[in-house]
Amino acid sequence: MLPVAGEKPNMPTRYDDRRLKEMLRCSQRGVDPVRLAWILSLTVMVLSLGCCRKPPDLGACTRIEVHYRGGALNYFIPDTDGQNSLLTEEERRSVKSFDTWTVTDQQLIRAFAYDVSQGTYSGKLRGASESPGGVDVFCWRGDKRLASFTVYTMSIVTADKDKFRYSPGMPDLATLAPPAVKPLEARWNCAWNLSKLLFEGLEHRPGRLYPDPNRWCDEIVELLRSRHVGYTYLRDSPQYLRSDASIARLFACPSVHVSNLASDAHANLAKQMVFIWRSDYALNPNCRADSPPDMVFLFETKAGWNQHGGPELFTFDNHDPKGGCALLNDGTAKFIRTAEELQQLRWK
Repeated sequence: MLPVAGEKPNMPTRYDDRRLKEMLRCSQRGVDPVRLAWILSLTVMVLSLGCCRKPPDLGACTRIEVHYRGGALNYFIPDTDGQNSLLTEEERRSVKSFDTWTVTDQQLIRAFAYDVSQGTYSGKLRGASESPGGVDVFCWRGDKRLASFTVYTMSIVTADKDKFRYSPGMPDLATLAPPAVKPLEARWNCAWNLSKLLFEGLEHRPGRLYPDPNRWCDEIVELLRSRHVGYTYLRDSPQYLRSDASIARLFACPSVHVSNLASDAHANLAKQMVFIWRSDYALNPNCRADSPPDMVFLFETKAGWNQHGGPELFTFDNHDPKGGCALLNDGTAKFIRTAEELQQLRWK
């Protein structure tokens, strides 16, 4: 470039001159082998970090095959006792038939593809697998396999052992769940809520709190709040570490209030306020510390708060197929389908 009139052309400085001479000397004597090896190893390490690696691209996918490791029954109803007490033999066979499940709904595939695209590369997986569980996913377009990977909690691992991390609730496998299984899974989650009300809200070592029937819901809320209070650095006042919204979920039958892990995670329960408390469960006031193990303790009812009573409050309408969950004094959960089964339970 020609200098502008009136300006002096840029002349090399002494520093530039020394730098040029040093470069010339290096080019004449060659590069130090040790230094070259170090540079190459550093380059390989940087490339191995996969800063540009992206999750599997499912944009062209038209079919997804889902393989539930350990079987669909253990995946959706992860408790042997619950499988036997909450499901009939026919229902268990139905769930098992979905051990391998094919999804062709394009809207569901696009939703799942978006979730997968949000992952962040975190390196190669070392070892055989990340955990004993996991769900294998195979993505196809016609006869061509586009991608395959295993979905774990908040991560996926590809066939090449590339690992991608995700925020809570992603990828959302509930998107790909067989529709026929969802009511049965909701039944299991309902029974699980009853168990958590007992073992998180009322269970104490060495005994159990049998609350005032008129305040049993309030007492569980107070207990759960008290167990999740802590002190943070440089703060003398206690800080509440569990949201009321997450506690409120324990009182909600998932068949009535549709929810799953992913939707709860995306909703950010920790920032939600609860203005109206409702419970889909009632307490049997006759159940006390000296009651038989098979006496009904908690059971399903219409929405309310601090409800207590007997079989007259029980509802069969929260689930499809119809029925309701009952939790016995020893912690056993049952699914009651008929009025005859209801009357066979011990209430007094």
